[in-house]
Amino acid sequence: MALVLLLVGAAALLARFVERVRAFEARHATGPAWAFPSRVWSADIPLVRGALAPVPWLRAELAARGYREAYVVRAPGQWAPTAEGAEIWLRGFAAVPGRAAAPERVRLRIEQGRIAAVRRLQDAGEPAAPRTGRSLRARGTARSSRADRADAAPPPPAIEPLLIATLADSNNVAREFVPLARIPRVLQQAAIAAEDRRFRSHWGLDLKGNARALVANVRAGGVRQGASTITQQLARGLFLGQQRSLARKLAEMPLAVMLERVIGKDRVLEMYLNSVYFGRDEWGGIAGVADASRRFFGVPVDSLSTAQAALLVGVIPAPNLYSPLRRPDQARRRRAAVLRDMVEVGALDSASAAASAAGPLGLKPSPPLRQRFPSYVSYVRQYLGTRLPKGALEGWGLDVMTALDPVWQQAAEAGLAAGVDAQEGWRGRGRGPLQGAFVLLDNESGEVRALVGGRDPGRGDFNRATQALRQPGSAIKPVVYAAALDARRGGVKFTAGSTLPDLRREFATPEGPWKPRNDEGDYHASVTLAKALAKSLNVATANLVERVGAGTVSRYAERFGLGRPAAVASIGLGTHEVTPLALADAYTVFPNGGWRREPTPVRAVFDGRGRALRLEGGKRVDVLPPEAASLARGLLEDVVTFGISNPLVSTYGFARPCGGKTGTTNDYHDAWFVGFTPVVTAAVWIGYDQPQSLARPAVRVALPAWAGIMTRVLDGFPPEPFAPAPGETLVWVDPWSGLRAREDCPAPMRVPFSKGSEPSAACALDHTADWEAILSRAYADSLAKAAADSAAAADSAAAESLGIES
Repeated sequence: MALVLLLVGAAALLARFVERVRAFEARHATGPAWAFPSRVWSADIPLVRGALAPVPWLRAELAARGYREAYVVRAPGQWAPTAEGAEIWLRGFAAVPGRAAAPERVRLRIEQGRIAAVRRLQDAGEPAAPRTGRSLRARGTARSSRADRADAAPPPPAIEPLLIATLADSNNVAREFVPLARIPRVLQQAAIAAEDRRFRSHWGLDLKGNARALVANVRAGGVRQGASTITQQLARGLFLGQQRSLARKLAEMPLAVMLERVIGKDRVLEMYLNSVYFGRDEWGGIAGVADASRRFFGVPVDSLSTAQAALLVGVIPAPNLYSPLRRPDQARRRRAAVLRDMVEVGALDSASAAASAAGPLGLKPSPPLRQRFPSYVSYVRQYLGTRLPKGALEGWGLDVMTALDPVWQQAAEAGLAAGVDAQEGWRGRGRGPLQGAFVLLDNESGEVRALVGGRDPGRGDFNRATQALRQPGSAIKPVVYAAALDARRGGVKFTAGSTLPDLRREFATPEGPWKPRNDEGDYHASVTLAKALAKSLNVATANLVERVGAGTVSRYAERFGLGRPAAVASIGLGTHEVTPLALADAYTVFPNGGWRREPTPVRAVFDGRGRALRLEGGKRVDVLPPEAASLARGLLEDVVTFGISNPLVSTYGFARPCGGKTGTTNDYHDAWFVGFTPVVTAAVWIGYDQPQSLARPAVRVALPAWAGIMTRVLDGFPPEPFAPAPGETLVWVDPWSGLRAREDCPAPMRVPFSKGSEPSAACALDHTADWEAILSRAYADSLAKAAADSAAAADSAAAESLGIES
């Protein structure tokens, strides 16, 4: 019985060992010397009919990837504008296993900012199928290869993604896995000759060498000689670590034997060459022959010469002692020793060895990839940190395909910094630097196309776009008005023309009376929902919350993805804290027709063999019925056309269909603007980390920054119209009575109604006093302008009399 239990236990241990080794082999586990940083890629750009691709944007995307503009396209990495659009020689993409695309030349016909035709000049395949929908998402990241289905059409041509970061663990050791087939034979031979001559014949242990080392170590009372085989060194790196002890030496022997039985010689050699440590340089640790090849010589491992291969192998026994970067003379002697070993085993002739030993070291120290776009990359870490096993992102060697548009990200980083600098230049520096955040979402997919977490983001910085919780102020009001316009909601029904009182009053709260005020200090006996939102009237909004119910507004806010605010009287004025990312996502409900997607920066994650990992996220959330979403969207368009956000058009020239809302909190601590077009939604926040007054409202702080960024982002893109909602009509109404506007109504608004709910009666208000006030203001403005012109003329005349050029 005891024997049976012993055998069962041994079998269980063996099964666990095999499972662990297979996990190492698949790089789904990490060990003391077995961890591979993941690579993070930007979005690729499938070139398909119907895709948005204005030439200025295309030029910038190609430049970001290092393409060279030429008169005639002669090689991969070149492109040329043509009368119809562009001709591009695509480089292809082979970095992610199973997703390779060969270089090819394509010609694009671009009409009104969209690809009208794709001609593959070196491929007989059919033009790409038309693309549907408004999303800017590049769906090429998940396309199947031809091997998946014999009858599948070839994937569309695509501009390759850009490598933007590698994600290493806290030891900051770079390592890239390469299959044995990509490792030059001369490097394999050098490793075997110098490290384990009998590698191909032993069964994991070199008994003669181990016996000699064991005797020497016992006599010395500690580890003094190695004599470990390549397999033992790999077993140590996978399971045991580098601590030198007799117990560890004894432990690695049975592990080595079992390791060879499980994975075989070639896999052992492959894993060994990908795991060996080569020391450190000024940028961090170096491990694996692929990374060492680039860091020492600036070449891919496939291109190593005999001398370079011998030098790399010579470093392995003592990376610090033989470092070619710090001790070139020692490294040169080690290279000669490895070359002699290769001659002795017949892997190299004497003449070739002598020539290689006589040559220079040929070092071209190269830094690892510098992490670009640190705010976006930190968001990727944050997002995947809750969706992947612990350590996977830093140790499994994954390829993370993101939705990042590098051109838009660059525009966002530069534009936010400029916008914040301009505000700080006006106001001066407060207690700490003025900060900001920006988020750009694709409406249809929920993908985060650009994200900036600070005015000058750096690696490891606090990411204000995803982590900073701040009060949104009036930017929350669209949620209140959308709830009011939802016909499915029980209670009082509202239209855009329904009226609300806007006179100062007190609201009873558990904390005592609360008396909101309007920012401009004017109040009205009656105002329409359309006007109240357009002018961001606080008292009218508080009255609307009271009628709809604070609890109802709280439930709607939760559906919008803004958490569950406390059901208090001030909920409609933005006292609940949110992140810029969450608020941007909430606003996608309006252009999307009532739904949103959970925002995501990631399109796909592939393991080392090119297999996609399953991720949760990006779910669709239904928030409003389409009718209510369309009505609310129309009101937010009116905010830009008739209301507080009009400077977006009148001052900053953002002349394309859009809607949006500012948000300013008490004492001007936070400034927001969230705006949307039919395709994208973007949010800007500006404020201090330790709240203090900005001294100006959001329309003068956040809105200019948003306009500057989005003007750059959408340069060249055609102005997309919002799709008209079925059963909706636009009516000119008087903004105070909510009735059809007469010709003498001084400030009519064109507002949306569901058919059958629009007003039929004409406005009956007497607007005499309104016109008198308007004329009085106009006269005062004209006097002020005349005075300013006169003063300027006097200054000019005085300067001229003094001989000063004005």
